[in-house]
Amino acid sequence: MTVSAGDPPPPLAVTLDRIRTRAGERGLDVDGILDPRALSERAGVPLELTAALLRGEEVPEAAAGGTEERVRRRAVFLYAVSRDARGRPYRVADIAAAIGAPPRWVGALVSGRKPPHLRHCRAFAAFFGREASFLTDTPAQAVSRALRPTLESLDYRSGNLMADLVDQYGLVSVSTRGRPLTRTQETLLLGMITGMLSAERHAGVTR
Repeated sequence: MTVSAGDPPPPLAVTLDRIRTRAGERGLDVDGILDPRALSERAGVPLELTAALLRGEEVPEAAAGGTEERVRRRAVFLYAVSRDARGRPYRVADIAAAIGAPPRWVGALVSGRKPPHLRHCRAFAAFFGREASFLTDTPAQAVSRALRPTLESLDYRSGNLMADLVDQYGLVSVSTRGRPLTRTQETLLLGMITGMLSAERHAGVTR
């Protein structure tokens, strides 16, 4: 059984070109925006592979893997980096109960073993605040999709970060520990908040 993941993101080359163009127009630090390590963590793609993609290199087919292999890799990654409200790894039994899947199925998925089917993958991804596409995207698609909040943050027009956060998300304050943010940092912060709120919407499906 396959995992339906919706529409694919724009080609990575297109996304990168748009980000570089808009960042250049605003005088922002492109290298700071396209940080491979931070992007690797958001996309669930290994750091070396993420860096290669940002350099415009082609990904060998073996590195991309088939859909089922990508699902297993990303599920293991997602489980490993996620923590519950107490800062502890999620219990397999709790995940299973929340998504209506057998604990044995969840255990196989998060340990990298091949589960008997993939029908619970959409609910599994939503439990962690992700779209099903997080599990199925090719590395290039994953990086392009992870850059979507960054690209959206480059569209804000007012030039006032706080005004944009209040207008778009209803936030009332942002503490920067007394240190003024650079324009590049403002863009990254807005992109991070956009991504977090998107994750919260998806997490609401199963919480």
